[in-house]
Amino acid sequence: MNYAKTFMRTTRSLGLMAVLLGCIGTVSIAQEQAANTAFPEAVTVPLTEAVSASANVQRVFVGRLEPLRVVDLAFQVPGQILELPVSAGDRLEKGALIASLDVADFELAVARAQASFDLATSEFKRAEELANRGAGSEARLDSAKAQLAQAEVALREAERRLAQTMIEAPFDALVGRIFAEAFSNTTPAAPIVRLQDVSEMRVYISLPEEVAALARTRAADFSITATFPAAPGYEAGLILREFVTEADPIAQTYVVEFAIAGEPDPRLLPGMTANVTAGLEVSGETGGVLVPVSAVDTTSAPEPRVWIFDGSTQTVAPRMVRLGLPRENAIMVLEGLTAGERVVSGGWWKLIDGMIVRPDAS
Repeated sequence: MNYAKTFMRTTRSLGLMAVLLGCIGTVSIAQEQAANTAFPEAVTVPLTEAVSASANVQRVFVGRLEPLRVVDLAFQVPGQILELPVSAGDRLEKGALIASLDVADFELAVARAQASFDLATSEFKRAEELANRGAGSEARLDSAKAQLAQAEVALREAERRLAQTMIEAPFDALVGRIFAEAFSNTTPAAPIVRLQDVSEMRVYISLPEEVAALARTRAADFSITATFPAAPGYEAGLILREFVTEADPIAQTYVVEFAIAGEPDPRLLPGMTANVTAGLEVSGETGGVLVPVSAVDTTSAPEPRVWIFDGSTQTVAPRMVRLGLPRENAIMVLEGLTAGERVVSGGWWKLIDGMIVRPDAS
């Protein structure tokens, strides 16, 4: 009997110990799971070191040379072209004759209008004298005045049409194309000649969005020059004229228009190719550094950031940076990073602030 009681007490003690150990094990597992949730398992990430960049970063773009403006000129009256003394490629000064029509019919119209005007003037003077002496009515004077006004308008219109029988260069220009032939008949608004205003030559380039953003906000930091395959040895400085803020829907680029500073080389013609070099001067106390493009965390848009590796704690932390121009597979960091700092060059989408990581040894 005593043995039975002792056995039962011992069994109860062992059961209680098992329960306590089970609780302790459950708490330990829960604590481990919580720790794993708060501090995820270290991940392996590739690292790279930010390196110093030169003081000037350059990109070259292919552009197109165009005149300041292109104008198609036409007669405003119909007639036969008698003179067309220009040819494609001619350089014209302002006021130079480009084309003229047969003026015989227009001169006759002016003569008729002049005769009607002279007659109306005489009638008006006669009616005015009679009205002043009280021998003529006011109605006759008003009628003569109206006829004189109509004759004057008709004369001015005839003279204007006669003047429109000649086309003169409205500015110093280059003849780009001839659309008509001498002695052929033309109609109003039919193009006769195309003029190109080469008093200022323009260069058009298309910038990718990351460069366009810098050019828009830091235009003073850029130095823009152009060279031309058709004019070896000639390099021209460029002046910003227009910045189109509507992006090309396909290429996602922005058109920028520059003017050639100074007198352009006479070898240059509209439509020629230009190689435009855009140099960005790096400013700031620390200068600029280069990191791989893959190191830029794009999930933080519109403010870019990189992940900095702390070798003493083996942890990473994000840092906002200001980017510059890309250079091949790297990108310039203008502010927020110094040479020698190590950054995560890939896999940053798996990271959180303060996470322990293992550098990739490969």
